[in-house]
Amino acid sequence: MNNCDVIERYYRDHRDELLAFVSSRLGGDAMTAEDMVQELFLRLLSDDRRVIVEATLPSLVYTMARRLLVDHFRRRQQQRLYEQQHSLSAMADDPLPAIYFRDAVAHIERRLDRLPQPCAEVYRLHLYGGMKVADITRQLGMDYKAVEYRLGQARREVRRLLHTS
Repeated sequence: MNNCDVIERYYRDHRDELLAFVSSRLGGDAMTAEDMVQELFLRLLSDDRRVIVEATLPSLVYTMARRLLVDHFRRRQQQRLYEQQHSLSAMADDPLPAIYFRDAVAHIERRLDRLPQPCAEVYRLHLYGGMKVADITRQLGMDYKAVEYRLGQARREVRRLLHTS
């Protein structure tokens, strides 16, 4: 029995199983999963150098499927990075967003100066430091509920001050 016969039989018997495996890793994207499974079997059929043994074929197929999935996610990640860099470079050409951002930060800072010091400090750590309540609690050595209360109080006050100005 030659490679093509072994691969064809495996394809007929296990295509749906492999399709479900790939689709589940892609979050249910059936069209991309179908393309990947077809690509996998085309690669197997076009590889004349490899001797396909029926006993090891399932391991080979699933290894190839995992590699195709990894390649897919790497390409998608590179595409996202490219799109982010492209959008950032487009923003860099236009000075207005930077000016608007700087003005908004200055406006918020003027509003924070009107808040009690503990509230403003908690709000700044959350807003600029990206810290969560638990992180702020550890850094300031305050009670969790107190930090949560001050953050809520600061948010309400900043929101109120921004809407009235």
